Formats: sequence, C-alpha cells, structure tokens
Amino acid sequence: MENCNFSTKKRLLTLAFLAAYFALAYTVMGALDMECVFIELFSIPCPGCGMTRAFLSCLRLDFLAAARYNVVIFFMPYVFLYLLFDFKHKIHKRILIGIAVIAIINWIIKLINFF
Repeated sequence: MENCNFSTKKRLLTLAFLAAYFALAYTVMGALDMECVFIELFSIPCPGCGMTRAFLSCLRLDFLAAARYNVVIFFMPYVFLYLLFDFKHKIHKRILIGIAVIAIINWIIKLINFF
C-alpha cells in the first residue's frame, strides 16, 4: 500500500470495514438465529434479501438461480470497483443510478410477491 495515495487507502479501508461489518453482522445474526434484521424489524424482505444465496449460486455457476434470488448480484462487482477506484467520469454516476433503479424495481417485485 506504500504506492497508494490517500484516497485509495481510504477506499481500501472502507471496503475492509464494510467486509468486517457484514461478517460480524452475519455471525451475530446466526448466533441469534435471525434470518434478517430488516425482516425482524419490519416483517417484509429487505432490498438485499437473497444476495447471499445469489452469490453462492454464482459460485456454483448457476446464474439463473442467482437472478431469481436477487438480480442485483450481477452489478455488485461494478459497485465494488467504483468504491475501490476513483472514477470521475459522469457515466459512472449514471451507471450507479441505473443500478439503484434496478435494485428498487427488484425490491418492489419482491414485495409484491411477498404479499
């Protein structure tokens, strides 16, 4: 990390913090036998519901199952790269807005199917 500038170090630390946070949250939820904090609080699926199962499906190369669990999983590599590197072009922000719109539409569809 010696050749990294401050901004890159900050991004790497942010990603490391997020990874540690989610690992801890996953461990605590497992210990408390909770499926999802969002579901426990609001009794509806969260926007990220199915991401772990989608990720595991991708690891098994079962992309159709991954899409059924949560289609947003296919955009996560781009989001992580965006967080890691300093993208300054406006197109990247537009892509992120598009991903957010897809995530919201996906969540609305999940909510409709939930009820």
